[in-house]
Amino acid sequence: MDPIDRQEHPLPSNRDIVRATTAALGRGDLLAVMGLVSKDVRWAVNATERDAAPWFGGYQGKRSLPDFFAELSRLTFTDFTLKAILGDGDLVITWLHAAFTSPRGRDVDMDEVQIWQLAHGRVRSVDTLLDTAAVGAAFA
Repeated sequence: MDPIDRQEHPLPSNRDIVRATTAALGRGDLLAVMGLVSKDVRWAVNATERDAAPWFGGYQGKRSLPDFFAELSRLTFTDFTLKAILGDGDLVITWLHAAFTSPRGRDVDMDEVQIWQLAHGRVRSVDTLLDTAAVGAAFA
């Protein structure tokens, strides 16, 4: 590839990869997400009460993600907006607004933060920090 081609088609930054993954999550596009994560990805929704919502906890490896996304697909999302994204090398942090209705008909409207680690152009881990009390109340 000559230098001109590289300028026309630069490699995506880690922020670009996280932005694309977040957009795919918002669309419910599991196949796109799977194409952006590493084989041994770790995806965690950190919560003090892991039983408060079906998807709270950790998921290890690409094969575990369909279970996670199946739980999320039971929600009716009314908003999933990326408010800010910060990146420093392989570390990317996102600030999101999410609003949804639980299967019990209860609404949640909250902000959340995700801490992303990337390696070799793939998502290696995601740690989600959210309002566990609000989500738990929607499933109580």
